[in-house]
Amino acid sequence: MKRPTLRDIAALAHVTHVTVSMALRKHPNIPVATREKIEKIAKEIGYHPDPALSALMIYRRGAKASRYQATLAWIDTSRRTRSATGDTFISRVFLGARERSEELGYRLEEFRTNEMDVSFDRLSKILYSRNIQGVLFAPHDQAHAHINYRSFDWARFSAISFGFSLASPKLDVIVDAQYRTARTAVRRLRALGYRKIGYAAYHEFDERTDGNFLGGFLTEQLRSPVSSRIPPLACLGKDFDKECRKWFRRYKPDAIFAPVPDVARALKPEELKKCGIAMNNPPEDLAHYAGIRQDYRILGQIGIDEVVAMIHTNRRGIPTMPKRIMVEGYWQDGPSAPRVIFQ
Repeated sequence: MKRPTLRDIAALAHVTHVTVSMALRKHPNIPVATREKIEKIAKEIGYHPDPALSALMIYRRGAKASRYQATLAWIDTSRRTRSATGDTFISRVFLGARERSEELGYRLEEFRTNEMDVSFDRLSKILYSRNIQGVLFAPHDQAHAHINYRSFDWARFSAISFGFSLASPKLDVIVDAQYRTARTAVRRLRALGYRKIGYAAYHEFDERTDGNFLGGFLTEQLRSPVSSRIPPLACLGKDFDKECRKWFRRYKPDAIFAPVPDVARALKPEELKKCGIAMNNPPEDLAHYAGIRQDYRILGQIGIDEVVAMIHTNRRGIPTMPKRIMVEGYWQDGPSAPRVIFQ
């Protein structure tokens, strides 16, 4: 039986096959009534895209030499310094995004709302006037960040965000696998012989990461004997050093999973010698520490791939059911968590 084609749909809908192709890709230039009519006909005659042809088109696009195609927007709504500055989580994500955009022939331009002093309504008009269709929202430096979705014309853009700090609107998210990072770290510490394992972070960090590190730790802790369970350190960031020392002296953990580097600076050298420490992606000055290593550039690269794919398939606006893409890190041994030798 002959497979229905775009031209078959075009003949029944009394339009061109180009219009059919654009309608099935939900192109905004096709009127809604026309698109719905074409979609109905396609369903009635049993039309499905040819997977072999789709794969060929993807290959042909990838095989072409990259040349400038368009500009993508990196929108930072925080009050931090520029995203490419320093060796931080945000700078690595930004650099990965910029590298990947250049590979695909795009230019990534940074827009900092606190420096521009413009409303989100005005910003969306600026982006639209420059034919910028794809936007990537940088991780915010505060938890529960909100963008007034009524003032930004979301229907014109393909948009994603990084991390869990943007609470509203709910966009597709690219993030490191924080819950699994915590579980992996605790399991590795346990395998090294540690039993009384604690968790040290501060409230603002746990809120900004949607409790994923803390949740992973608590899940693993339930697998330990009750006698070896230590309450997680819970305090505000401004009180962390003082509260961390008090917590350490009270509960005397033999190992700590610390998703923030502050614990290594809060405890005294003699205290650090008594305790194994594993971190999440230790900073450069603590690179010798054991823990989970992340390549945050990959998050930026995936973000660009997602936005470009959304542009090509005309997926715009706030998604009805947002998705999360999580990237896992890997464990690396270090002298901060040596194997425990039982006497």
